[in-house]
Amino acid sequence: MASSLEMEVEENNISIQEAEAEAIAAAAGESVAAIAEGGEVGTAEQQASEGLIREDDDAVAYGFGRPDLQKKKPLVGSVDHYERHVFLCYHAAESWPAKIEKGAYEPLPNSMVSALRNRKTDMPKKTRLTIAEGHDEPVATNGDVLIFPDMVKYKGLGESDVESFVDEVLVAGKEWALGSPEPLTGFHVFICGHGSRDKRCGTCGPPLKETFSEELSKLLLKDQVFVRLCSHIGGHKYAGNVIIFGHSENGIVTGHWYGYVTPDDVPELIEQHICQGRIIDRLWRGQMGLTEDEQKERLQERIAAGSTVENEVQRECACAEVGEQGATNGTLYENGSLSQDKKSCQKCAPILMPRIGSRDLTKMCGDAEAEEAATLSQPLPKDKKSRVGKFFKMPQWVEYWEADDTKVVLAVAGAATCVVLAYHLYRTSANQQ
Repeated sequence: MASSLEMEVEENNISIQEAEAEAIAAAAGESVAAIAEGGEVGTAEQQASEGLIREDDDAVAYGFGRPDLQKKKPLVGSVDHYERHVFLCYHAAESWPAKIEKGAYEPLPNSMVSALRNRKTDMPKKTRLTIAEGHDEPVATNGDVLIFPDMVKYKGLGESDVESFVDEVLVAGKEWALGSPEPLTGFHVFICGHGSRDKRCGTCGPPLKETFSEELSKLLLKDQVFVRLCSHIGGHKYAGNVIIFGHSENGIVTGHWYGYVTPDDVPELIEQHICQGRIIDRLWRGQMGLTEDEQKERLQERIAAGSTVENEVQRECACAEVGEQGATNGTLYENGSLSQDKKSCQKCAPILMPRIGSRDLTKMCGDAEAEEAATLSQPLPKDKKSRVGKFFKMPQWVEYWEADDTKVVLAVAGAATCVVLAYHLYRTSANQQ
């Protein structure tokens, strides 16, 4: 039976050697059989050193141009059922060995893996453990533990703390005696960048993280959407692999998995999934908390309801051409709306979810002018309509007349009256003289 921990041998995937052989063959123009004929394929680094593949061919063999990504096999149902995801922040992705759970890597990750395996049957929720990027400065995050769907963070876990943490928090479901949890807000994006485990993830992960950072900076969302590289999550062949955790429209925390993600898909993931709460089904692998069959059923439900992004008619937009500053598909994102030459395009402004974390999305992804126009175009409440005459339609400015407007008019009228009276007194005095 497969373990609930993510460090288990890759589920339902081709072997790592076969994957590397296929990639090498694609780059060198040879067949997998021809390469494997002489014995074991070996690691990607060994193949490169032997001249079978050049570093310049990495993008073709392992990156976004590799043949298997272009074919894009069906993704839905490729996420094993689990109910809780625990991320241990620990050092940079470049420092992670191929098998973090094996060998003499670092005491803290090894202790965490051992404790979870020992208490696996005692935990009320099927739990997956993954390593995420951590650092010592400018703010120390090594040892921080992020838990989803709980949306909490425990800071500074040490090797000696692991047993009590697992027993109290993950098994007993209590608050840890050695530290209080901090709530997590916003959205949290994890991208597999475990290059020592599989070169496809090591090649695709960093560019995806960079693209996410660039797009979020344009949208002023970097303080609400947090992006990290993470270790192996299963499904190397689906690289780039991305998981997005956050509150859905109904307030429930979800964890959606995406595969075959390229930098060109990042703006769509931000606009559709993060800003609008809508799933990109062509890239959707599955969801935390759902079985393989439930993932497939959920996809069919969206297709039947016509709610998939792919089923909708593409919106025609006046900002299809934006010149040199345009992004992919001629779309420039600025302050959360689509725009042309830095002028807001209200027609393409995204439909907004009510909230993202603890902040109102209309202040983050929305267009202020579009929101104001939408407010003015809404029908009047019944109590305000009742003031309007029944037999004729009053002008719209009368319907929206407020008390402050009356005060301004009265003040102007009073000032004008004073001027007229003063002038009249002046003329009267002059005539008497």
